[in-house]
Amino acid sequence: MISTANSSFSAFRNNYLAVYLTVMMSDWLQGPYLYALYQSYNFSMYDIAVLFITGFVSGAVFGTVIANTADVWGRKKMALLFCATSSTASLIRLSSNYHYLVVSHLLSGLSTALLYCVFEAWYISQHQRKGFAPALIGATFSTAIFLNGLVAILAGIVSNIAVEMTGSMAAPFVVSAGTLVIAGLLISSSWEENYGESKTNASGSVLKSMLEGLVVLKNDVNILSLGMAQTVFECCMYTFVLLYTPALEASIKASGSQESLLPLGYLFSGMMFCSMMGSLAFKVLSGRGIQTDNLLSLALFVAGASFCFIVLNTANTSYTVLAFLLFEFTTGMYFPSIGTLRAQAIPEQNRTGVMAFLRVPMNFAVIAIMLRVDTMPVTEIFQICALLNFVGGLVILWRALDPARGAGGYTAAKTVDEAHEM
Repeated sequence: MISTANSSFSAFRNNYLAVYLTVMMSDWLQGPYLYALYQSYNFSMYDIAVLFITGFVSGAVFGTVIANTADVWGRKKMALLFCATSSTASLIRLSSNYHYLVVSHLLSGLSTALLYCVFEAWYISQHQRKGFAPALIGATFSTAIFLNGLVAILAGIVSNIAVEMTGSMAAPFVVSAGTLVIAGLLISSSWEENYGESKTNASGSVLKSMLEGLVVLKNDVNILSLGMAQTVFECCMYTFVLLYTPALEASIKASGSQESLLPLGYLFSGMMFCSMMGSLAFKVLSGRGIQTDNLLSLALFVAGASFCFIVLNTANTSYTVLAFLLFEFTTGMYFPSIGTLRAQAIPEQNRTGVMAFLRVPMNFAVIAIMLRVDTMPVTEIFQICALLNFVGGLVILWRALDPARGAGGYTAAKTVDEAHEM
């Protein structure tokens, strides 16, 4: 019986991972050269920041509404919508027309909201529906993040090769769109539909789902504390995505180097390798009985330290790159930690909606920072990021020590074999 359960779970997990890693490949392919592409279009830092802000506004407003529909209309349908909107956004970036690029970022903001809500919610719902052990959720997320690191490394190399072969920084975006076609075919052919609301429930509606999600957030301090951690970490992560290239360029200039063309794809691959090591560290430490709250808090504190390291070593390119790598290590610990805790804390019937609402303050926090990128030095912005991460780490420590939670601190101490035997 255990062997059959193992085989059944492995097939289910591998199907999810095939889809998840394919969509993440498409996302990673766009990362290394997005800022450089816009620089090649002769856009100023402010123009580029406005494009990024457009995406975050779209994610906060339209993305939240669309993500909430997944609980009522179906998460598989919304996953397919992600593939359609993200591939369209990628192809639009072949144009240097600024107005077209605004539309591209409106679509990418919507698709990003779907990416970080719908796929996770679909997996957790199917996992619970099939009766697999709860401890296996954390194991799957850890495996996903680890393999995602490998995919990101590959994406960095592929993007670099694509640019070198074509001479165009837009080439990775074409490859990304093609990858999303493959993802859409996989979802269409292998995923079952699932819902937060029963499809036969006539009273189920998008508005009802959104209101219920807000009530859940209002009444659950544990979820709000996770939302706080998510806001500060992911706000800093997206700020880092925008600013690590200009920060590196400034460091190279301050050190007196004359490097003309940065190998951004290879740097990206190196950072993703560190993210993969972070997910491996999560798996090892959680397997030794360390509470996931404590691992999340550790990730936040180390992230804060990495930003401090960047600020203190602006004229040393080697140390700057080392700090980049350290921050990416923390992202590998952060995502399986926050995913595991959300799976424990958020009720199934409103999962996608609540997760979408948790992203709203993060979007507006990023917007607030990006509005200042043209007037505030990068070092000051990274100082703010350091402070935010330290505050987030303290909040999660408080959550772990809160006696009102009882045994609520989720411990991923069980091995995969033990979980199968439950």
